[in-house]
Amino acid sequence: MPREVIKVMVSSAVYGFEGALTTLCATIESYKSREYEYKVLNSHIGSIYVPPNVPPNEACLRAVDECDFFFGIILPRYGSGITHQEFTRAIAQNKPRGFLSHHSVRFARELLAQYMYLDIRNRVRNPDFNFARTPVFEDSRIIDMYNEAIQDGLPMEQRRWAHEFGHNSGDEARFVETEFRNINRLKADLDALV
Repeated sequence: MPREVIKVMVSSAVYGFEGALTTLCATIESYKSREYEYKVLNSHIGSIYVPPNVPPNEACLRAVDECDFFFGIILPRYGSGITHQEFTRAIAQNKPRGFLSHHSVRFARELLAQYMYLDIRNRVRNPDFNFARTPVFEDSRIIDMYNEAIQDGLPMEQRRWAHEFGHNSGDEARFVETEFRNINRLKADLDALV
């Protein structure tokens, strides 16, 4: 009897994280039970179908639509913005989801808040705020992505968690193992959301 497939979309965050991303995707796909297995949808590993004449960002957004669980990764690089589009789509669809965030993102968020906002508590933007790209943090829109991921501004009981990584080599692997190893537990949790 074939296993039921649970499709996990791993966001398109790549640059500077290629090796770890490949490993995380392979790790997720390695977890199986008698009844279930994972299929990772990720642009970096080439498991997202790109139809002819469809731009890459649209193919990635279609993968978000198709997935059973969205796993977002927030890095200190913004890139082309495809990852942000994926986050926005997954959140708008209220996809079951989880997030990993490089520790420097929360650090930058706390540091830059005094400049980004006229009213930090209510996240009222400072129209005069201008962020110049740096080698360690590329774009202030990364903070917007983080805030969207954790559902900043909602009551605490409606917020989400973005697990920090990057303090120690490979610390993202433990979170992935905790979230995905027990596939039967995740499947039961997904079924309970329906």
